[in-house]
Amino acid sequence: MRLSHALLLCVTVLMLIRLFTLGLYPLYDTTEARYAEIARLMVQSQDWITPWFEVGIPFWGKPPAHTWITALSFELFGIHEWGARFAHWLMGLMSTLLVYVFAKRQAGDQYATSSVLILTSCFGFYVAIGMVMTDPALLFSCTLAMTSFWLSYSERNYVAGLVFFFACGLGMLIKGPVAVVIIGIALCVWGLWQRCLLPALYSLPWLTGLAIFAMTCLPWYVLAELKTPGFINYFIVGEHIQRFLEPGWQGDLYGSAHVEPKGKIWLFWLLVACPWSFILIWHLFKRPQQLKTDCQNEFSRYLIGWAVAPMLLFTFASNILTAYVLPGLPAFALLMAKFITQRALLLNIGFVCTALYTGVTALVVFDSGNRHSEKTLLSLIATPCPTMPVYYLEKRPFSARFYSCGQAKLIANKAELTAKLKTQKHNYLVLTHEQQEEIQLPQRHNCKTINKSQQGILLTCSPTNL
Repeated sequence: MRLSHALLLCVTVLMLIRLFTLGLYPLYDTTEARYAEIARLMVQSQDWITPWFEVGIPFWGKPPAHTWITALSFELFGIHEWGARFAHWLMGLMSTLLVYVFAKRQAGDQYATSSVLILTSCFGFYVAIGMVMTDPALLFSCTLAMTSFWLSYSERNYVAGLVFFFACGLGMLIKGPVAVVIIGIALCVWGLWQRCLLPALYSLPWLTGLAIFAMTCLPWYVLAELKTPGFINYFIVGEHIQRFLEPGWQGDLYGSAHVEPKGKIWLFWLLVACPWSFILIWHLFKRPQQLKTDCQNEFSRYLIGWAVAPMLLFTFASNILTAYVLPGLPAFALLMAKFITQRALLLNIGFVCTALYTGVTALVVFDSGNRHSEKTLLSLIATPCPTMPVYYLEKRPFSARFYSCGQAKLIANKAELTAKLKTQKHNYLVLTHEQQEEIQLPQRHNCKTINKSQQGILLTCSPTNL
């Protein structure tokens, strides 16, 4: 077997393992279940303009493109875990193909196979493409933008320049202005370092390109503001300025802010790019001169700017997540493929990662029933949907809403719970184990436990003695 074929075999196995196991473990709280539930509501309501957080509450936190692809997948394959995750796996596959075609065009087949092996064996990439979240789609749009810009600049390719503007518009529909900012930072780092920023920008087809950009994203923003006034102010000012500059930002309408120390995004990068991030550090100490030489050419500098752009953007932000570093990962893979000339080393690491990730995936599949999801607890009554409301006291997980087909209802306090049990003829009730110990349900409510999990207990209550 040729070495290139062996590398591609590792890539194929990694991608297929992810694909075939997408439906073998539940949607996890909070991120996955939340976005899957928003997509389920889109299918239910057939409202393709405004994503809904729940009935009557619009979701202003993100543009709808990632919800569209999940909802379309639901329409095609059904509303289940595999259907929820497939579209995001597809975004990962398309990003991988983009990197392969781009790398092959730059330096041939060997460089291309090395690049995609490094990308697909990065721990963060492998995890992210099997999850329901915005980042795989953002990864694709940024990869499309950065590869097309380079082709436009280096080859004076007019069509590639137009694709660049389309990709920026797509990023606006996936995650908003942050997509364009990441792309802009990458281009500025490279352009200022290479002293070619203005000529490079001037080479773009701005007139037609801006028209394509506007046609791609502007209609939805206008329709969204007209349908639910206040969206623009919340999304642009709140989500893109206050969220990142105010630690513990309290303006989030849909969850809690993630408070992290400033600069921690670089530690996140070490994890997401593992094991190659540590191999790069080893090379920096072992062969600094080679790396210095490799970084002298324009293409390497372009890749460096692209690779570090997400970390530069979020270095001084406190409200960050691990997946925020993903848009720079393709450039990192392309760089590492240039640095590592020992292809046997690539193959060995590829085989190790394939075996390791297969084992980790198996552990997740076989030990996933009760952790961070309400699927197991609700499994006895969700066939496919509960026939009655399922009441949750004080906190209602997003996975409960998804697996109950929207039947999970929130009860704010114990007094409301008592009143609800008195007035309803039949109820499903979920309590955590702590709540079960604290609350003594009167015998007249006739509550019986019908299922248990690590999350809590599911009861059926029928006040027959009233």
